[in-house]
Amino acid sequence: MIDLQILALAITGIGIIGAIIYYALILRHSNRTRELALKSQEQALETRQAQLFMQIFHRFYDSDFFNKFTQVLSWKWTDYDNFIENYGWQTNPEAWYSEGSVAAYFEGIGLLLYLKLLDPKLIHGLLFRHIKLFWEKMKPVSLEMRKRLKLPHIDQWIEYLYNEMMKYDEASLQT
Repeated sequence: MIDLQILALAITGIGIIGAIIYYALILRHSNRTRELALKSQEQALETRQAQLFMQIFHRFYDSDFFNKFTQVLSWKWTDYDNFIENYGWQTNPEAWYSEGSVAAYFEGIGLLLYLKLLDPKLIHGLLFRHIKLFWEKMKPVSLEMRKRLKLPHIDQWIEYLYNEMMKYDEASLQT
């Protein structure tokens, strides 16, 4: 009788050990599958970011848009009032629209960067100098416009974009 009890216990023990081994194998396989799925999702996200950025970049080099950008960079003014006098919506609506179009473009990129929908490495690699030139040119006008119109968020995403690109540029120079 004792032999049957020992045999039953041994069979039960072997069954439990088998179940533990099977569970460990299933858990291991599950973890590998999850890791592969995460890598695949990361690669898909990177691909979507690259595609989105290339659409944005393509728009920048559209001849009409690029002409507006270079036109704005060529403007000369002494202060905010002089800017409005020469390029304001009432005196020169075409110029005003050109500046607004370029500003809206950079605002959009800044917001997408803030939302982490674009990789700063992509933006920095292809648009850094353009962002820097534009914001440094328009910053005095934007800051004064914020004060006079009591709209503190005017061009906030361009400023954010510029600041982030400057940080990224500094960090990339140190590595």
